[in-house]
Amino acid sequence: MSIRSQASDLWHRLMLHGQRNKLPFSEGNQVRPLLDGAEILGALRSLIAEAQATLHFEIYAWADDETGRCLLTELEAARERGVQVRGMVDHLGSWSALEMLKASRLNLRFYHPISWRLPWRLWHRRNHRKLLIADGASAVVSSANWADAYNCGINTSCYRDLGLELQGPVVLQLEEDFRRSWTRTGGEVLAPGPGIICKGCGSEWIEGVDIQLVSSLNGGGRALRRHLLLIIKQLRHRALIANAYFIPDPQFLRVLLRAARRGIELDLIVPGASDHPFVQAASRATFGRLAKAGVRIWERQERMLHAKVAVLDEDLAVLGSANLDSRSFRHNLELNLMLRSRDLTVMVEAALEAERRNSQSWSGIKPIRWSWFQRTAYLFWWWL
Repeated sequence: MSIRSQASDLWHRLMLHGQRNKLPFSEGNQVRPLLDGAEILGALRSLIAEAQATLHFEIYAWADDETGRCLLTELEAARERGVQVRGMVDHLGSWSALEMLKASRLNLRFYHPISWRLPWRLWHRRNHRKLLIADGASAVVSSANWADAYNCGINTSCYRDLGLELQGPVVLQLEEDFRRSWTRTGGEVLAPGPGIICKGCGSEWIEGVDIQLVSSLNGGGRALRRHLLLIIKQLRHRALIANAYFIPDPQFLRVLLRAARRGIELDLIVPGASDHPFVQAASRATFGRLAKAGVRIWERQERMLHAKVAVLDEDLAVLGSANLDSRSFRHNLELNLMLRSRDLTVMVEAALEAERRNSQSWSGIKPIRWSWFQRTAYLFWWWL
């Protein structure tokens, strides 16, 4: 069976899984890859500036810095010209900007506000999504937060992120997902948007993309985990995975090991310069078994790799907000897109190849030995 036929077989299995689990699916979408934080923020600003009726967004970390204040000013300007602006902001993730946001004139809902009234089980359940929808017609989905740390236009050591600007039927599905998230936190019930016709697509756009939407609002975070486990079990050729916080639970780790042992080419790119040393220690604790099974492991040096993306077999890609850890799988509100497009995977692979050139390889190192701190950290996989 050819690689293309095998990829089609994987897509068919994903569609069957989606039907059983009510995962939205759409065909004929237009996608524009956003290959760093500057492109992501540029697309956000363009959608805000061009919006005519509604702007809906969800964001985990919104900072009180130059980037965060600029986006706030632009959203308030959209509100002044009559656009209905509604936003979901994670209370803990945007802690440093709460005074700025509460003083704004925007219609904001804060997810699980931290207080003594909040049950302890909800303190660590955060809205980790990064989504903006304009007029129900165009959307941006990415891994980048709204802060200087992610803005490559002003920060030469910015985090490395990837995103997508989208048009087509998937945007209506994202809008429906936002409405469910909005009402879940006490927002008013929203009617479907006006359905404004989207702008024309240029040469940088990829057309005819099939997309499956995997949201924590459809079956909880475990829905994302089940979806990714199914993908790995059904792989026929290869997977290139880049993820900011790679702490697979024991079952997920076993599935990766089995895939490598049955001949699947697995490449893993993770941060070498991490913003969470304990998380990095837990991640590194898995490297020995993975490398022994044949997984090629790369640590991105100098800058924090913050992307959450994978290229699977020949023409499938996953991109969104979910890390490969228990926090994303079991607790957070997350959003991933599974996309089918050879043109898109070629562009994503090229972007990840640039990250790999700036990485240190752990492949072939025998043995990989870590300190007691690193060996012990993985015992907390269920919390991290």
